[in-house]
Amino acid sequence: AMSGNKVKFDYQVIKNWVRMPVSSTFHKLGTWGQGDVFGYWKLAVETADPLVDYSQFDVVYVLSPREIPWSSIAFGPAGPLNSSGISTDDGPVTNITLSGADAWQNVAQGTPWKWIAHETGHLFGLHDLYVNPGDAVYGTWDLMSNNWSTGAIEINSWNRYLLGWLTDSQIKCLNAVDINSTGVTQLINPIARINELTKAVVVRLSDTKILVIESRRNEGFDALTPSQEGSLVYTVDMTKGQLGGGYEIQKRIGSTDRNFEDAALRTGDSITVGGVKITVMSLDASGDTVKISKP
Repeated sequence: AMSGNKVKFDYQVIKNWVRMPVSSTFHKLGTWGQGDVFGYWKLAVETADPLVDYSQFDVVYVLSPREIPWSSIAFGPAGPLNSSGISTDDGPVTNITLSGADAWQNVAQGTPWKWIAHETGHLFGLHDLYVNPGDAVYGTWDLMSNNWSTGAIEINSWNRYLLGWLTDSQIKCLNAVDINSTGVTQLINPIARINELTKAVVVRLSDTKILVIESRRNEGFDALTPSQEGSLVYTVDMTKGQLGGGYEIQKRIGSTDRNFEDAALRTGDSITVGGVKITVMSLDASGDTVKISKP
């Protein structure tokens, strides 16, 4: 849905459960982020190899039982693996993820599908947007940041652009050094609406850092109160990798929520980031009218 039908899934599920030849604790996955994940993947793929023609599929999901205890398999990471992948009778498997007890927890409505969508995002090459270790810098504004959220989980505009779900014509590109005091005013269409309109303003701050402005509303997969709707402003630092806090929300003045749920700019709000001033002129049914200028 978020891709605008650019991505399609055809699932095939093995008719019966495949029993692994070892205990569920064998690979020591009972502690978050620890254990032999690759060994588990490899054994699962090999165990099911006689039943599956892996050459017919782009991705393999290894699903543990709903009853799996945290002490056996706590978490479910994803590949992708390198080109050699996991060898099978049908060629290598390179895109794979597994579910742990985290996929079945009851912390939010739709937890299982949110888990599998988040891990599929990794298979597409997207980073986790939360920080480990450290405090949140992006909060709840993307499926790749907090997929357990019941709030804003629409995939952001920069991630959509990286995946080819948004085209060049839908991104208004500016260079910070070229912006003057008169500035540029742009209408940004809400991200959840699937159309051909402008979805973001991206400002080049340096060779490795950009500023992104997009419109978030109580639409699509985002469940927002009126006070949470508005222009979301964030930076992307290309020098920071997975779990490194590369995506960072830029808060409206007065924002206090530690997960940035109140961070989006409202009508009249103005902030300055990296020598660029962002002012929200209006929010209406058409989207967000935003002015980008030199302070």
